[in-house]
Amino acid sequence: MEFNNFKLEIISSKYYHLIYNYYKSNKEHLEPWEPTRAKDYYTLDFHIKRTDERLDLIKKNQSMHFILINNKEDEIIGVCNYTHINGGECWLGYSISNLNQGLGYMYKTVINANKYMFNKYNIKKINAGIITKNQRSLKLINRLSFESTGKFVEKEINHKVEKLEIFSFSNP
Repeated sequence: MEFNNFKLEIISSKYYHLIYNYYKSNKEHLEPWEPTRAKDYYTLDFHIKRTDERLDLIKKNQSMHFILINNKEDEIIGVCNYTHINGGECWLGYSISNLNQGLGYMYKTVINANKYMFNKYNIKKINAGIITKNQRSLKLINRLSFESTGKFVEKEINHKVEKLEIFSFSNP
């Protein structure tokens, strides 16, 4: 899928270096919102292995992993993942580079990626767990018409236990 400033593509081994660069260059920006990372997380070898694992999960219809890539195809500016595909449900996760926040790119991405998931995988409901203090993500998930389930879970995020609110969006 192509937009004015970026393309939305399924991950591919041709982007190993760009995937690695995305996480490495956005480390400080993303770490407060993500699980504590393994010591080798910020290495190319780690991201080659993880990308290969994700490609295998895509083949097994267990997950779908998208990248947002700039039009020059020399920089990944975000990721959008659908995991734990099972029984018509899945879980959404996403991140965007520090420099591309607030530009509407993730909104466009999730709107279109959700349609893809509903059509290709026959998904009926998409769930998302949002850290309650992540105001940008809460604003986005509400703008996307996800509804709070009223449920909360605690997860280990960046060496701390954080409260996540569970949201869901059903296939219209």
